[in-house]
Amino acid sequence: MTRDFRFGLIFGLALCLAGLVVAETQAQEPLPPLPDRNPARSAERAGDTALLPAPQEKPNLPGDKPTVAWTDPKVVAAREACAEMLAGITLDYEQLDPIKKGLCGAPAPILVKSIGDPAVKISPPATMRCTLAVALDAWLREAVQPAASVLGSRVVTLRNASSYKCRNRYGGANTRISEHAFANALDISEFEFASGQRFKVLGNWPYGAVARPIAPEPPLPNPHRVADAAIERAMASEETTGAIVAVSTRPSFGNALAAVTKVKTNPFVRPTPPPVARPPLSPLPRTSSGSDRKVRTPIAGAKSNPFVSPLPAPGTSLPTQEPEAEEAASEPSPPRKLQPEDAAVFMRVVHNDACKTFETVLGPAANAAHKDHFHFDMKKRRYVKICE
Repeated sequence: MTRDFRFGLIFGLALCLAGLVVAETQAQEPLPPLPDRNPARSAERAGDTALLPAPQEKPNLPGDKPTVAWTDPKVVAAREACAEMLAGITLDYEQLDPIKKGLCGAPAPILVKSIGDPAVKISPPATMRCTLAVALDAWLREAVQPAASVLGSRVVTLRNASSYKCRNRYGGANTRISEHAFANALDISEFEFASGQRFKVLGNWPYGAVARPIAPEPPLPNPHRVADAAIERAMASEETTGAIVAVSTRPSFGNALAAVTKVKTNPFVRPTPPPVARPPLSPLPRTSSGSDRKVRTPIAGAKSNPFVSPLPAPGTSLPTQEPEAEEAASEPSPPRKLQPEDAAVFMRVVHNDACKTFETVLGPAANAAHKDHFHFDMKKRRYVKICE
C-alpha cells in the first residue's frame, strides 16, 4: 500500500510540472489580434440605416439609348397628318426636319412663332408636335382671350419656358421620360397683355379659391315682348277652340299687363267670332273722291316754331349722319390696365379651362417644380386626364 501511495504522488507531481511548462510556453507566445467588426452589421443592430452607404445607380438618360432613325414612310405620313390638322387654324410656323436622339424626338416637328387670330406671339418660338399646336390654338381661342376680354384687354405674347428637350421628368437621372422629350409638351411662365403689362405665373398664382371673372349682365328684355311670348306659349299649350280670347299687351292706366282670358263655350251654341279690328280714323279731313281741289287743313295753316327744326317734305329722305362721327364712334377703346387681383383671377381661370383641352395640366398647385409655370402636354391615358 505504501508503494501505491508513492506511485500516485510521483504521477501527480509529474502532471503538475507538465502543466507549469505548458503555461509558461503560452505566456511567452503573443495571442493573435481579434478581427474588426463589420460596420454594416453594427448599424443594423443599432437600427440606424442612415449610416448605410446609398447604392450608386447608373443614370438612365433617354438620350444615351441607341438611336433608331425614323423611316421615310413614317415621316411622310406624319407630315401629311400634320398639314391636315393645321389647315383650320391660323399660325406662323416653320416645318422642321425629323428629330431623333435615343428615345427622344418627333417625326414631323414644327417651330411655332405665333398662333391664333389675332396672333399671339410665342417667345421664344416653341418646337412642338402638330397635335399640341392645335390644342394650344383652341385654348387661346376658347379660354385665354375670352378671359382677357372680360377684363378689358387681350393677350399678345406667351413666354415659352420650355418646349422640346431630351430629358427625364424633373431633369432626373432615373425618373420616367418626360413628354418634353417627344416635343409633346409646352411650359408657359408669363402672359403679356395688349396694355403692355406682363404677369408671371410666379407671384400671381392665387393659392386658394378664386371666383371666375364676371361679365356685365345683359340688359333686361322688353316687357312687351316677354308678355307676347307668354301669351303665345299659353295659347299653344291650351286648347281654345271656339273660345273668345281677349289679348292685351299694353299697360293701361296703371293696370298690369292683361292675362289671357278663356271663356268656356257652350257645345250647343255656335261661338261668336271675335271682333275684327278696324284701322284708326285719320285726324285729317277727307277729300271727296274724284276731286283734285286742295283742302286747307289746320296743320297746313299752323305757324312754324322757330326753335324746332321743320319736318322734311313728303318724298324726301332724312339727312344722314356725317361719316366722321361714325368713324369716331367705331374706334375701339384702349386696353384697360389690369390690377394684381385681375391677374390672380386670370391665372386661375386659364389654368382650369386648360384642363378641357390638354391631357395634362400642371401648375403651382401640383408641386414645387411647377411653382413658376404652367405645364401642358398631350400624353394620352386610358381613362383620366391630369389636372393639378
